[in-house]
Amino acid sequence: MGKLAPAVCKRLLWACAAGIALPWIAGEWIKRWQQADFARDPARDAMLVDFIVAGTIFTALTLVLTVAVGCWVTAVMKGPRMTADSFPVDSPRRKDPEND
Repeated sequence: MGKLAPAVCKRLLWACAAGIALPWIAGEWIKRWQQADFARDPARDAMLVDFIVAGTIFTALTLVLTVAVGCWVTAVMKGPRMTADSFPVDSPRRKDPEND
């Protein structure tokens, strides 16, 4: 069974942290600058921002999970030597005796 490289794990953790922190910070910043005088229902507007932030966080974590699964599949397919099979173009060509 393949194991992810430490650099990949580190980047995935950073992506998870950014996927959670950045939308939350942006949502709090937007709610701070909402003006209650101009909104008909400020609680509704704040809840709308919360739903958008929750959806953005869910989407970001889904994307990170998809990338993690792709990295894991690649690591499993490469095997413990961490090298892939050679591409047919990379292997030397054999001469066909019938066409010579």
